[in-house]
Amino acid sequence: MTPPVLFLAAGEVSGDVHGAALAKALLAQEPSLRLMGWGSHRMADAGVDLEADLVAHAAVGLTENLASVVPSWRALRAARRRLAEVRPAAVVLIDFQGANMALARMARGLGLPTIYYISPQEWIWGLASGPRKVAEGVDEILAIFAREAEVYREAGGQVTFVGHPLLDLQPDAAAIANIRRHVGGASPVLGLFPGSRAQEVERLLPPFLEAAALLQERTPGLGVVLPVAAPHVTDLVDAALRAAGWQVGMEPGPRKVLRFAGVPGMAVMGTCDALLAASGTVTLEAAVMRVPVVAAYKVSAMTAFAARRLLRIPYVTLPNIVAQRGIIPELLQEAVTPSALADAVAPLLHAGLPRNAHLEGLDAVRTQLGEQGAVARAAARILQRAGLAARPSVGQA
Repeated sequence: MTPPVLFLAAGEVSGDVHGAALAKALLAQEPSLRLMGWGSHRMADAGVDLEADLVAHAAVGLTENLASVVPSWRALRAARRRLAEVRPAAVVLIDFQGANMALARMARGLGLPTIYYISPQEWIWGLASGPRKVAEGVDEILAIFAREAEVYREAGGQVTFVGHPLLDLQPDAAAIANIRRHVGGASPVLGLFPGSRAQEVERLLPPFLEAAALLQERTPGLGVVLPVAAPHVTDLVDAALRAAGWQVGMEPGPRKVLRFAGVPGMAVMGTCDALLAASGTVTLEAAVMRVPVVAAYKVSAMTAFAARRLLRIPYVTLPNIVAQRGIIPELLQEAVTPSALADAVAPLLHAGLPRNAHLEGLDAVRTQLGEQGAVARAAARILQRAGLAARPSVGQA
């Protein structure tokens, strides 16, 4: 008997992480499945037969996304043939809005069920018609935020709130302890998380490094850790370190950094007192890990111009959006300077009222993310929607 097939589609590092966790949960609930689709090495390791890897081309913005157009077009053209040939039981879209919405249209044209897991953030920004277009473009949305579920239901979508999968990806104490051994006696410890996209590393890592150097001058003994988010940005990270005169070293010292590769970012966070991070998923990871964070982001002038007119709320960082207040400092565009970054994160490195208030805000955000078990709930719902047998999942329905 031919095994049932699901097509999973992710195109960014965070999507590859969540796609891998979802793949494992799907196979745990239905071992006979065959999984295929778009992703990168994490999804491949989890048992997905990759049709395309678009992660290295991921970008945010108008002009920034031009380089991804041709690879995405090729992947979509190939996917049209494969979907018609294989006819999977369902197509599961994971973030990656542009190409995945086009893929959804293809799949629905072939009469295939479509499910969006980690949906486009039209519920946050864009035109007022955005949520309705997403809701009408897929058969079901598996929402990871309560507010997201509410907006898409109001737009007429079929929505199931499963909770946030980051709660299932928290590292265990052993993983954190292993990294802490490398950090040694450095105190406090600052983490630099400039993002997983090439444009983010190029624009954010240089000012992050200069801010860290300023803080090392103010605080002797300050340790700096830097996880490399994905293999495709390794060369960019190393080039930025060389250009700024930083050395990779085991002991704390001026312009010395502990660089980690192939290690989950959340495990590295567990060793940090505070973070400088690209505005994105990493800021929500910081809330889950209860680590103070300052968020920064820089895009092209054209993208910034459009974003200021399309953003429907006063914040860009997920924890602030969830809390509907400014818990995390946000430094954007021309505000991303070494001195501003250093001044913003310095009070969060040490015990005191600013740090305590920040942590209380992060705790409030975490309570709004649902309960653990989101990935298993998502997998169960996908199997049900696809008409495949699913074992009951434990936790929040």
